[in-house]
Amino acid sequence: MSRMFQLLGAGILALAVATSASASPAQAKTAKKAAAHSVTGTLEKYDASGNSIVIKTAKGDETLSLASATSIRMGATRMTPADLNGHTGQRVKVRYTEENGKQTAQTVQFEGGAKTARAETTPKAPAAKK
Repeated sequence: MSRMFQLLGAGILALAVATSASASPAQAKTAKKAAAHSVTGTLEKYDASGNSIVIKTAKGDETLSLASATSIRMGATRMTPADLNGHTGQRVKVRYTEENGKQTAQTVQFEGGAKTARAETTPKAPAAKK
């Protein structure tokens, strides 16, 4: 009788493992992971009410939402979304995720932004030979 319970227990365990293994791929198909993309173009507009930006690209305009975690930078300088109004017409590279048809910016980086202190220093003239 003990042997029968062992076999029954092993069969139930095998069925449980098979069921959980077959459920994982189905769950993976229904839960789409946000795909990462990037777009480069000109900042056309910042919409404060919609918390979004419009980037003009060679293929047309792209509208992207800004999240509270969106990083906005010009060189090493951090910026706020309100700062974007003063930078329309400048080139930007935006990295974003797309999930369920909604594009959300992760980073907004202005191209040719503020120079770093190292780049601003003037080169020294070579020492005169004696």
